[in-house]
Amino acid sequence: MTVMENDRQAPAAAARQPMAPGLPPFECLVDQYQHRVFGFLRQMGLNEPDAEDLTQETFLKAFRALSRFSPVYSFSTWIFTIARRTALNHFRDRRPTEELPDEVDSPHDDPAAALEKQDARQQLWQTAKRLKPRLYEVLWLQYGEGFSIEETARVMGRSQLYVRVLLHRARNQLAKLLENTSL
Repeated sequence: MTVMENDRQAPAAAARQPMAPGLPPFECLVDQYQHRVFGFLRQMGLNEPDAEDLTQETFLKAFRALSRFSPVYSFSTWIFTIARRTALNHFRDRRPTEELPDEVDSPHDDPAAALEKQDARQQLWQTAKRLKPRLYEVLWLQYGEGFSIEETARVMGRSQLYVRVLLHRARNQLAKLLENTSL
């Protein structure tokens, strides 16, 4: 099965299908977005099992609400909005726990260079986690997920101007944190 090119038309095609297991259009959307949604939930601070559960819950909620999806918007921002709200509800219901560090994946090319690059990226995001949650979230949506200002604003439920200001503040505060940690 091929990946849907246009994530504005695919949900409408999935909504027209009868409600039965194995809907090809919706399966395709799940295949296309499940890893990104899972990664987003992990970046929000969820441990792996909780992120897996909430990823499934996110797609279940999306499937149930497919008839309300508007093709005016992209599926990616819609699914990330559902994921964000699901995670926020999860955080309200549970106390945070300390998480053990993740295992390091082994790259295929030059292991030393790839590991150094991965360490630098992890250090950057670990430093970014010291920011206020909303500042970290705007950075992750913009740079971790590659969303535009408009898409980030839609996921966060804020105006584009608010997101631009928040992004500016987040970059400045991250730069200060990085400056202080490199001394």
